Parts: sequence; C-alpha cells; structure tokens
Amino acid sequence: MTVNQENIIREIAKREDINVATVRKVFKSAEDIIFDYLSSTTPAENTVVKILDGLSLECKYIPERKIHTYQDIECDEKIWAKPKITRYYNRKLNGYYEN
Repeated sequence: MTVNQENIIREIAKREDINVATVRKVFKSAEDIIFDYLSSTTPAENTVVKILDGLSLECKYIPERKIHTYQDIECDEKIWAKPKITRYYNRKLNGYYEN
C-alpha cells in the first residue's frame, strides 16, 4: 500500500472537518519552511528538522572534493539529506509499548 501526500491531505480534512484547500495550503507552507531550513545547512553545522515525534530529516554539507582514480573526477559541493526514524518510533510501530 502506498499512501501519498494527497491521501493524507484528504484524510486530515475529513477527520478535522477542514477545507481540503486549507490543508493543502498548510502542507505547502510546511514544505517550503522545511526546505528553507534544510537548504541553509552550512559547513560549520549540520541541520536536523524534527518533523514528527520519531521522524526527522538530517542534512549535512559535503564540500567539493577530487577523486583520484585512473581519471580525476571533481565532485561539486552539495547538501546531503537523509531521513531518520528513531528506535522508539520503530518499537512503537511494532507494538512494544502497548498496555
């Protein structure tokens, strides 16, 4: 089963009795804010955005480098993002903390 953003938007709108357009606008605004935080990662510090309890995005800056093999390759500087799911959240998904 694949749940996409549109499914989540409709479910939130239905559950909270809010207009779908309003929820879509909030999602777009949250996406823009998260993107701004992640794209502002600097060489001096990594950026972590905690989206939900147990779910976060970690970004780190990777400087320009040269790889010396039989052919010299130049890699541009970049920001590398990766998702993180905490051990607590995984255990919660698997029912370790049920009463």
